[in-house]
Amino acid sequence: MSLLQVEGVSCRFGGLQALAGVSLEVREGEIFGLIGPNGAGKTTLFNVISGLTRPSGGRCLWRGRPMQGMGPAAINRLGIARTFQNLRLFESLTALENVLVGLHHAAGAPLPGALLGSGSFRRRQGRLKEQALELLERLELAPLADQRAGELAYGDRRRLEIARALATAPQLLLLDEPAAGMNPAEKEELRLLIGRIRDHFALSVLIIEHHVPLMMQLCGRLAVLNFGERIALGSPAEVRRDPRVIEAYLGGQP
Repeated sequence: MSLLQVEGVSCRFGGLQALAGVSLEVREGEIFGLIGPNGAGKTTLFNVISGLTRPSGGRCLWRGRPMQGMGPAAINRLGIARTFQNLRLFESLTALENVLVGLHHAAGAPLPGALLGSGSFRRRQGRLKEQALELLERLELAPLADQRAGELAYGDRRRLEIARALATAPQLLLLDEPAAGMNPAEKEELRLLIGRIRDHFALSVLIIEHHVPLMMQLCGRLAVLNFGERIALGSPAEVRRDPRVIEAYLGGQP
């Protein structure tokens, strides 16, 4: 069943055509990859889907319903969460507190109870802390719960951002270059982790990543962008053989 549909999305910034009539579909339960050279429009498409950028043409639909005019908070409430190419953690807060921020955003904290410190508020806080610790455990970060985010190793910070995104209970998780800066062993661990996350949380994943071997192993289907246009769509084997992909992205080698 279709979860997200992108239909003919275009995006222009002045004289720059960042996206030109891009269409794709993410189905329930799949890991869908988005690849292409630098400047191909991948992050721009993520920004359109997550409500940070308004398209100049086309539309996005969530479970068949248009998402036009919805901002990031409203889109997150639909069930879409994302990470960013450049980490956006609260570096002065602990790993646990970063995840709690996501949980509070999703749950909504009643202001009177928070101000009065009511018993119901304290019980709710306790439940949220348990959920945050469970997420840190799932992302293999539990031993680092009380460490400040800014002091974590780079790979741990990447996983913490995923944990915070998962705190909003998404049905679709957008990952923008989660393997950037990782060594080969860390990339393999990330590949296995994303698969486990998809299975455990029963969600779909839409991922941007430059490391082609990782994407070929991880994704069931891929779309390839080049100069804002979708030039290929299909299974890893189909994409790998596509002459346009070979020319534009894989350096001329199938």
